[in-house]
Amino acid sequence: EDIYELTKVRKDGSRFPALVSVTALRDAQDAIIGHLLIGTDNTARRQAEEERTKLDQRLRDQHFYARSLIESNIDALMAIDPRGIITDVNKQTEALTGCTRDELIGAPFKSCFTDPERAEVGIRRVLTEGKVTDYELTARARDGTLTAVSYNATTFHDRDRRLQGVFAAARDMTELKRFEQTRQKNIQLEEA
Repeated sequence: EDIYELTKVRKDGSRFPALVSVTALRDAQDAIIGHLLIGTDNTARRQAEEERTKLDQRLRDQHFYARSLIESNIDALMAIDPRGIITDVNKQTEALTGCTRDELIGAPFKSCFTDPERAEVGIRRVLTEGKVTDYELTARARDGTLTAVSYNATTFHDRDRRLQGVFAAARDMTELKRFEQTRQKNIQLEEA
């Protein structure tokens, strides 16, 4: 059996895509005595394929747009499942931790910080309260670099409102901390 995609012509002269199946007809001695041709209008399938191609392109475009938003953020962003396991990160998180995206995905969120218990408490708070703002943690990079961060997080749900996990943003507070320390020293000097 052979199957061909052809363009057929209707009696009115209009054209349509068709699938044509050609099968050899054989006698009792297995000799070919003819051929059976079956033509099927392929318009609906072709339209469905074109629609699927358009939908696939829209999905790719939306994914690219969403990923671009995530990557352009100045904060370290993480998606974390309800068990506290990292499911996605942006480039800023890689820079903060000194780990690659592949190394971070699947790792416990708490392992990125100097105080894992405090980090775990923060995740539990988000899961029970729905969000956390200005929760201070200290991130530890692979090379030992410590970075004070302000951690803000919220839960996210699927279309049926089932909890999917936590979306967290960690903002580097190093410069702000230095500024506050300098300001405190200046105040102390002025008072002295």
